[in-house]
Order: sequence, then C-alpha cells, then structure tokens
Amino acid sequence: MNLEDRYRRLLAWYPKEHRASHEEEMVAVLLAAATPGRDRPSARETFDLLRGAFAIRLHRAVGPVSRRHWHAAFNLAALLAPIWLLILDLGRATAYAGHALRSANNGPEMALKTLAMALPYGVIAFLAWRNSRKVAAAVAWGWTVLYAGLVASPPDLGLSPIHVVWNGSTGFASVVRFVLPACLAAVMLTFTPSSGPAPLGTRRLVGWTAVLLASVVALQIPLPAASYLPLLVLAVAAVVAVCSPVGRRAVFIVLPLMGVTLGWLRWVEEPANLPVVAALSMAVLTVTAWLARTGTTASSPANV
Repeated sequence: MNLEDRYRRLLAWYPKEHRASHEEEMVAVLLAAATPGRDRPSARETFDLLRGAFAIRLHRAVGPVSRRHWHAAFNLAALLAPIWLLILDLGRATAYAGHALRSANNGPEMALKTLAMALPYGVIAFLAWRNSRKVAAAVAWGWTVLYAGLVASPPDLGLSPIHVVWNGSTGFASVVRFVLPACLAAVMLTFTPSSGPAPLGTRRLVGWTAVLLASVVALQIPLPAASYLPLLVLAVAAVVAVCSPVGRRAVFIVLPLMGVTLGWLRWVEEPANLPVVAALSMAVLTVTAWLARTGTTASSPANV
C-alpha cells in the first residue's frame, strides 16, 4: 500500500457526499506537500484528517436537515416506548398464564395482576398514537408514580406481581430499577415535540407490533428455537430501520430503554450502577430531544 492509498483510507472517514466533491483535490494537495520517499501519512496529518472528518460529520448531525430527521425520529420513539413496555408485560402475563395452565398449584392471580400492569401502557400508547402528547405524558408520569408505590407495597397486600425486599438503600435502588423503564417512557413523551406513528405509518406500526407480540407469546411454545424469536424480530426491525436517516435516529433514541428492559448490559441490573445508567439514559434523551425540538417534521411514511 502506497502513500496515496493510505491517504484515501483516512479520507474514507469523511461523508460520502464530501468525498465525491473534494477527495481528488485533497489527495492531490496532500501528495504535493509530502516529502519524497514517504510511504505513510505523518501523525499530524492523520490527526488533522480525522479531526476534519469528525467535525464535518458532527456539523451534519446537528444541521438543519439532520434536525428534521431527529424531530421525526423522536416522535416515533416516544410512541414506540409504551408499545414496547406493553408487549413486555403482555409477554409476562402470557408466561404466568402458561404456568397456571400447566400446574394446578399456580392460580391465575399472577397473570391477571401482570395483565393489569400492562393496561396503562396500552392507554398511554393509544394517547400517543392520537398525538395527545400532553395527556399521554401526564398519564405516563401518573402511572410511573403509582407503579413505584405498587412495587414498594408490602407483599401481603397482593397489589403487585413484583415486590421489593426492603433492606436499607438496596430496597430503594431496586424500586428505581423496576420503575426506570416507565420513567424513561414518560420522559420521552414529555420531551417529544409531538407523537404519532408518522413517519412509520399506522399500518406498518400495527404490523410490526403484532409480529413482535406474537414472537413474545410464542416463547411459551416448548421448542428451543422459540426463545430466539423476539430477538430475531428485533434484529430484523433494527436492520430495516437503520437503512433510513429517521430509522437510525429512532433506534439510537430507544437504545436506553431497550438496554434497561432487556438487560443487554449485565451491570444495568446492579442497583449500585443505577446512577450511571440513569445519567447515561437521560443524557441521550436530553441531547436528542434538543435536536428534535429545534427541527421540523422531516419525512413521509415512504422515507422510513
């Protein structure tokens, strides 16, 4: 590999449109300034080229066109959040119902309680779909507070399928861990400029929701491959999403919620790490919400 090839490898960090307009000129200038006999860029040239690529990409990420995409992506993500939590609780209710059917010792109480826990997310998702953002956010915060009280309630009251064993600060941290997903959804609905299925479209939203819910319910099928169905559906949805500017941004916005609920990172489940998890999640939502609220609606369903 000669010097020109190495320059071009560094220039590959620049956006495609920028390279199409300026790559040949930049390579010519760099080669003209290089001393004879050199076969690789200097450390200063490498730093300058990478810094320039990062600066251009950052400028585009917060530019007017990009902010329109952030606007549409945050609106969509704020709707996806309660839908995802609804699907998770419906999946848990199905699991409890399956246990009750397979064992006479397990009654339907746990399934019914979990189903009751899922219903508020259905209401919130419906309000968000109708673009009743303020009402949806108010209901989401109200449910978050109520859910925290139910989880923290004594087990003998039988108010919640999930209970925390109080042991000083550990009990409080455990309550926060259980309530954090609902809190993140409420924050997203509070920050979003508006909510609704656009740019995904109602038909596609319902289709993806039905497929994901079916994959979660299918976990009760006694087949080894059934346990991978939800992850497979999520992976396919993510691949489809990242093919569009709005989709990529929507995936990034929902990552904190997905990471907390799925436990992709094991340290998320440790109560001692909750401050870091909450801070990182809020940082992502705050920055992306700022970008979204300074943009305007970007695209139609065909562009996502």
